[in-house]
Amino acid sequence: MYNDKIEIESPYGHITISYGRHDKHRVRVLDIDGGMESATYIEEELQNELLFEYMYLFDLMFDENYLEDRQINDILLIGGGAFHYPKYFLAHHQGNIDVVEINKVLYDISNKYFYLEETINKFDKNKNRFHCYFENGRDYINRNKKKYDAILSDVFIGENLVLELHSLEAIKRIKESLNPQGIYITNIIGSLSGKYSQNIKNVVKTLKQCFKYIYVFKAQEKNEHQKRQNLIVVAVDQEVHFNIVSYHNINQKRYHQGMINHVDDIDYTNGHILRDKNLLKLLFYLKKYDKFNPWE
Repeated sequence: MYNDKIEIESPYGHITISYGRHDKHRVRVLDIDGGMESATYIEEELQNELLFEYMYLFDLMFDENYLEDRQINDILLIGGGAFHYPKYFLAHHQGNIDVVEINKVLYDISNKYFYLEETINKFDKNKNRFHCYFENGRDYINRNKKKYDAILSDVFIGENLVLELHSLEAIKRIKESLNPQGIYITNIIGSLSGKYSQNIKNVVKTLKQCFKYIYVFKAQEKNEHQKRQNLIVVAVDQEVHFNIVSYHNINQKRYHQGMINHVDDIDYTNGHILRDKNLLKLLFYLKKYDKFNPWE
């Protein structure tokens, strides 16, 4: 059973479900068009734990120095994948989570193979904590009237940014969808310097047009700045001195002090403000050239 591959076609790519091991534990892996999308532990006691270290940094929204006397009651996640973080959230936190996922096939697969249904039945018995919307993330943001305490974004095309969710126009709508002093957290794949650093420079410069404070975290502190990696970007309107102790309490095995030190030595001067009108031109240049220069 655990050696068989499962192949499924979807409107947004060819899905492969396979099996492997992580830290000596059996895992089920979800690939889309050959790239890893998500995974889950198979052992029952681990099914709602995270395999990917970058996702623990989404819990920066629960930092005691950020929250002060506030609570996180309602969050939005753009990009469900195999619903890895929503399962963890339901099992480990209070509050409600809305998820926007364009590919309904992933939701069906997550229920059947990635234990989403079991998690909902156990931690959302009244079926009022978890809701999923099957649509384009930008379309949802554009029409949304609800206010969230936190908005998370974890959306890619392969390893590339979904540019329409990172434009200035999109960020303005995200900001409007947050409660006062709300927090926005997005996962970016790129480097902090060198060939693959333009993504983070553009994202940070764009976010700075709407939020007062931007913090960038490496998912793994040991990674060199030049390495292509998961970078977690936090945007807020108040200065926050993130408290390392609070993260030790969330998962003793995963966290060590260095992991949540934000990076403060990045040169963003060559960043560009992403705008809807530039996105097609930007995409063309990113595919054709190693360097970024769509405005010449």
